[in-house]
Amino acid sequence: MRCSIFISITAIFFFCSSVMAGESFSDLEGSVESKEFTSAEKRYFIDATDRYKKYTIRDEFKARSIIAWLDNDRIVFSARRLPGWEAKSDEPSRIIALNVTTRDYIDSGYRGRLFCLNHLGDMMIRQGGNEEINYSSIEKYEWLIGKWGDDLSHTQRPVDSVIPNYLCRFSSKRNRNLPTGNEVSISNLNRRIELLPEHGYLQEEIERTSNGEMHTVKMVKSDGSSNIFSEKAPQPLFFYFQPWAGNYIEKVALRHEPRIFHPISGFSSIPIPRLLEYWSLNSPSMAANAIGTRAGILWDVHQGNGHWKKQGFYLETSGRLLKVENGRGVYAVVSPDGCRIVDSVVRGDPYRTGSKPYTWLVIDICNLKQ
Repeated sequence: MRCSIFISITAIFFFCSSVMAGESFSDLEGSVESKEFTSAEKRYFIDATDRYKKYTIRDEFKARSIIAWLDNDRIVFSARRLPGWEAKSDEPSRIIALNVTTRDYIDSGYRGRLFCLNHLGDMMIRQGGNEEINYSSIEKYEWLIGKWGDDLSHTQRPVDSVIPNYLCRFSSKRNRNLPTGNEVSISNLNRRIELLPEHGYLQEEIERTSNGEMHTVKMVKSDGSSNIFSEKAPQPLFFYFQPWAGNYIEKVALRHEPRIFHPISGFSSIPIPRLLEYWSLNSPSMAANAIGTRAGILWDVHQGNGHWKKQGFYLETSGRLLKVENGRGVYAVVSPDGCRIVDSVVRGDPYRTGSKPYTWLVIDICNLKQ
């Protein structure tokens, strides 16, 4: 049996997966072929779609950027349409802050496409070009960084760089200590991932041996001290800081257990719930992401054509798996306190012909409906 501890500020959740390599799914056999939930599948989760408070974002807005949390009540995004205004093709988007509870909004005064806003108020905006088109040439754009509420300053985008979502600035994908030129391909094997300043950075090193490759990850702190872990490095674009827990979580395909990185103790794995693991092993088109929240792990489950009724958001909390929302999400963003999730949700059959309307939805998993 595999077990793991998920730690939040308010509670410790102890999750166990009874699935071991080669273990039989005899109780679920044949369920994956059914387009409806079987009685065996229903025993593994509780329908809680009406349990938590939810808020929808008004249809008057047309978002054209990521959505980020400014605080625990307000989300920020670039809008192409607001009540009484719609952008012309050559007009920049307006960046607004919307209170998800009261539905009031303010125009921040910033213009352009929001690319990053973290829990510390650091932000990054892209300006220039046609905002409806993604140009590959970096010279098409100007980039601005700074603190929310302050004047922003211009910054240059280096070649071969990424934007860690918790830093909101450009970071090189290569280990700075590696040679350049013909050895540039080594950067795929030796990566450097910047963390928050107080945590330093992760550096992956790979040693080729006769038995294959041996991965190690070194965490180097600002004072020069380091810890070494026998792990593969996470992918920078799918690595998220969790302010409410003080750690990082990676989003990976369900073929592998997601991991949490604790700056003090290192990596720990998140076991996959038995029902989701059965789907994953027996349905090639099934996919899911693990999203960390204060209440536990939220699994955003997508299913293949014809099996859309099994899609949804499944919250693993206190040893139970709760289905808290139907449909499939695009990318969930969690508020700084870990209690609210905003996502673009497609309900119903996403494979039907014609338009597939989506709803920007906020789920408050720390507050039950009264």
